[in-house]
Amino acid sequence: MVLHKLQNDGMGLFKQISLQQLWRGAVTTLLAYPLVLLAAVTGTAAGVTLAELSFEQRQRSLYLEKLMLVSSLGLILFFTLELLVRKYKLALQWRLLLQLAGLLLLGLYFYFLPPELEDRHWLRYLMLALALHLAASYAMFLNRREENAFWQFNKTLFLRLLTSALYTGVLFLGLVVAVLAMEELFAVEVDGEFYAQLWLFMVGVFNTWFFLAGVPANVRELEQTHQYPKGLKVFTQFVLLPLVSLYLLILYAYFGKIIVQWAWPEGWVSVLVLCFSIAGILSLLLIHPIRNEEGNTWMRTFARWFYRALFPLIILLMLAIWRRVSEYGVTEGRYIVAALALWLLATALYFLFSRQKNIKFIPVTLSIVAVLAAFGPVNAFRVSEWSQVNRLEALLQENGVLVGGKVQQQHPPVSEEVEQEVSSIADYLARRHGFEALQPWFNGSLQDSIAAATDSLDNRWQRNFAARGKVLDLMGLAYTPGSPRAGETYFYFDSQPPGAGEAVHDIQGYAYALQFHLRNVEGGSERREYTLGGAPLLVSMDEDATTVYFRFEQETLKLDLLPVVQKLARGQQEQVKPADMTFVVQGEQVQLKVAIEELSGYRKDRYYIQSVGASVFVQLPE
Repeated sequence: MVLHKLQNDGMGLFKQISLQQLWRGAVTTLLAYPLVLLAAVTGTAAGVTLAELSFEQRQRSLYLEKLMLVSSLGLILFFTLELLVRKYKLALQWRLLLQLAGLLLLGLYFYFLPPELEDRHWLRYLMLALALHLAASYAMFLNRREENAFWQFNKTLFLRLLTSALYTGVLFLGLVVAVLAMEELFAVEVDGEFYAQLWLFMVGVFNTWFFLAGVPANVRELEQTHQYPKGLKVFTQFVLLPLVSLYLLILYAYFGKIIVQWAWPEGWVSVLVLCFSIAGILSLLLIHPIRNEEGNTWMRTFARWFYRALFPLIILLMLAIWRRVSEYGVTEGRYIVAALALWLLATALYFLFSRQKNIKFIPVTLSIVAVLAAFGPVNAFRVSEWSQVNRLEALLQENGVLVGGKVQQQHPPVSEEVEQEVSSIADYLARRHGFEALQPWFNGSLQDSIAAATDSLDNRWQRNFAARGKVLDLMGLAYTPGSPRAGETYFYFDSQPPGAGEAVHDIQGYAYALQFHLRNVEGGSERREYTLGGAPLLVSMDEDATTVYFRFEQETLKLDLLPVVQKLARGQQEQVKPADMTFVVQGEQVQLKVAIEELSGYRKDRYYIQSVGASVFVQLPE
C-alpha cells in the first residue's frame, strides 16, 4: 500500500511538472541546502576516486577514506543546522556563522582522525552519525509543544526517504541496463568500476538532492495537519504489530525456559531483545496519532501494554550482558548493549509514570546516550580498555608473569588456557586501543620496542599483528588462539616464538626480496601488488582458502599450503619447523622462494586460512 501510494504520487508528480520546474526545484534546493549538497558531492567524489585505486594506491591515499567519513557527517550536520535556521528564521549572518562553526568542527574532526582508520574510529563515527540523525528529527521541536508537528515532520521524512530510495534504485537499474545495452550493441568498453561509481553517485548525490527537495519547512502548518497515510496504517497494523507480537511470544517463552531450567540466557538473546524493542518502539511511534481513535482497539491495547511487557525482557537482556561481562570483561559492543538496556529501562519508566508521555523523549534521550557513549567521560572506549587491561593484569599476576607491577620474562610455566586468554586480550588491545596502558609494567620503552617491530610494515593489519607478537614476546609468552567454537579446530604457526632470534634466509641467486601479509575474510582476501624490474607481481588468496597465488605478467604460480595446514590442524605444531615452511615455486618466467613466517586459521567444514605472512625472494630470468 505504501509503495502503491508512492508510485501514484510519483506519476502524479511527473504529470504536473515540466523540465523547467524540475530545474528550478533543483536550484531552489541547492540554495536552501548548499553545504549539505557540497558535503554529498565531496564524499561521493572521494568514494568514486577510491573505487578506481588499487590496494597499494589506497594505502597512499588514506585521506580519501577520512574525507568520505567526514563528508557523510557534514551532510547530516549541515542539514540539522539549516533546519534550525528555518525554525528560528535566522538572519543571513547567523546562518553563515552556523555554517562556519560546522565547517570548523568538521575540519577539527578530520584533523584529529589518524591517517589509517581503525575499528574504534568507525564505531565512534557510527555513534556520532546516529546522534546527528536523531538530532535532525527534533531540531525544530525543542519546546514541549508541537508534538503533532514533530510527528508529521518525521512522517514526511520517513515517506520521503522511501520515495527517494525507490526513485534512486529504479533510475540506477535503468542506467545500468542502458550501459549494458551500449556494451553489447555498439561494442563500447566500460570499466568494471563504472557501475560502483554510478551507484555511489546515485546514492550520494541524486538521492540526497531528491530527498532534500521534499523536506517540509513550515512548522505551523505541520502542527495543524492531521493527515495519516492509509498505507502506513495498514503496514503498521497488519505487518509490523503482528511481527512484534510474535517476537514477544518467542522471547517470553524463552524467558520461561530460563526460569524452569534455572540457566543463564544465551548471549544471542541480547540481539533479539534489542530488535524486538526497536521494532516495538517504532510501531508505537507510527501509530501515535491514531492509537486512541475509535476502531483502533488493538493499537490502543498494544500501546498500553508494550512498556509493561518490556520489563521482563530488559531483565533478560541485563542478565545476558552481565554474564558476558563477568566472564570476558567489557568491550565496546557489550558497553553499547548495556547502555541500550539502561536506556530501554528509563524509556519504559518514563512512558509508564510520566504524565506528559511526549514521544520526543525517545530521540532526544537516545541521541544523548550515543554522544556520551562516544565522547563522554566514561565512554565505551575508555571503559573497555580499562576493563581488559585489568583482566590482563589479574591473569598475569595469578600466573607469576607480573610481579611487583613488573613483567618477568622468566616465570613459571603458564597453561595453554591462560595463554589463550592473554592472547585474546592482547589481540583486542592491538586492534582497538594499543598498548600504552601497559607501559608501567615494563622497564624499557614499550612503544620503542613496538615501533621497531612495526615501522617497516605496510598496513595496520600487519602492524597490529606484529605489535601483539612483540608484547607477548616481552612477556615470555606465545600467541595461542582461543578455544574453538563447536565443530571448529584452530591451527597456528609462528616461525619466531618467544626467545627466538630474527629469521635468517639464504638469498643467494635471488634478485629481489619482499614481505607480505594477507588477511582472508568472508567475501574475499586482501591483495598485494609489487613492481619487480618494471613488471607487476600480484599476491592473493582470492580463489582458494588454502592456496597463495603469485601472478607475474602472464603467468600464475600456486603455493598449496593444505599439507602443512592439515598437519597444524592435527595438533602437530611442534613437528613443523621453519625449514618445513620454506618453499621454492618454479615458473617459466620467474622463480620464487617463499618462507612462511605466520599462518593461522581454522577448520570447520573445510580448512580456512585467515591470515598468512611470508618473506618472498624472487629470481627473474636474465
